[in-house]
Amino acid sequence: MNRTTLSGALALMLAITATAWCREPVNGPVMLEKKLIEYGWDVPTPDYIRANIREMEKKPFDGLVFKLKGGGNVLDPKPMDAAQFAEDYEHVSNIAWETFTDNFVVMWAASEQDWFNDDHWRVIEGNTGLVARAARLGKCVGICFDPEPYGKTPWNYAEVAHMAEKSFDEYRAQVRMRGAQFMRAVQRELPNPQMLFLYQFALFDELCRPSDPAARAKAMELHPYGLYPAFLNGMLDAADPAATLTDGNENAYYYESTERYYEAYHRMKQNARYLVDPALWSAYDHHGLAGSALYVDQYFGLRADPVLGNKMTPEERPKWFEHNVYYALKTTDRYAWCYSERMNWWTGQDVPPGAEDAVRSARGKLSKGESLGFDLAPIVAEAKQRP
Repeated sequence: MNRTTLSGALALMLAITATAWCREPVNGPVMLEKKLIEYGWDVPTPDYIRANIREMEKKPFDGLVFKLKGGGNVLDPKPMDAAQFAEDYEHVSNIAWETFTDNFVVMWAASEQDWFNDDHWRVIEGNTGLVARAARLGKCVGICFDPEPYGKTPWNYAEVAHMAEKSFDEYRAQVRMRGAQFMRAVQRELPNPQMLFLYQFALFDELCRPSDPAARAKAMELHPYGLYPAFLNGMLDAADPAATLTDGNENAYYYESTERYYEAYHRMKQNARYLVDPALWSAYDHHGLAGSALYVDQYFGLRADPVLGNKMTPEERPKWFEHNVYYALKTTDRYAWCYSERMNWWTGQDVPPGAEDAVRSARGKLSKGESLGFDLAPIVAEAKQRP
């Protein structure tokens, strides 16, 4: 099958199977409602947002991820003090959101907790509730969960406390139970939350395909994120009727072709089932959404190490970004998120020339039902030939 036929077939599949919200403008056609969320090293705190929200909402996003001064490492078994969130609660309650309709409070996963320690998990449920309360007070749609362990990992079976006494299957059952506890702790403060994960099952591409179940289980046991799918299954067990769990597919940072977006959508909607309990497949269909990610530093060559963006001309870099914004939004069920490190959307510091215009152009074409209008493939091919 040639590239054109493959792209067309995948596009048809997407049109048939995609789960998405629709909205009907006062004047105009019904449109699929896709949201672009900002998150990066410029992540703001509630006091900054409250003071600057009118200027921030001039940027071409539908919402943002923000952090709390009180903390966000909710899986830490050390109890957080409600008093340390008082300032966050006061500011977030008074943010006058207008065009930023979909906003998220971030939670991080690093932890030295013991999955089998009930005392730890009573603390974790309390910590989770304190952070989720800020989302409720701030009228946020949900929680952004970053599973990357910036510190001690909770996901690697090789590093768990009771590996000598308890099997991987015993751990998976326990982690699934804790995932349900975690989801219920969020929902006690924020019913029916939109949970935006920076990545979920798409992380396990090599395991989300036909293979011997015993071989897959052994590979998961050795995988540094081997316990993470069990946690996600537990969250599906406990999800409120209107809750969603979006796979943010962080790997999309690096996509250089249109086809990768359609392939990733299929992987998240279909192949992910290899890591979902078959008893939860209907729940996964209902709650599980496919998302996408963008990485500004990659496209504009802002990273510490040379990448493809460094080989592109100043005119080509915004084209790559526009292409990826267009297809990230076109192929997401609802959320795409835009990540950056060495720049700041809110202050304007080091924002690459053409970046904001690229976002606006891509979104404008999508809103009008227009094609992208150019082919990225020759741009990428030519850039790769340069020294």
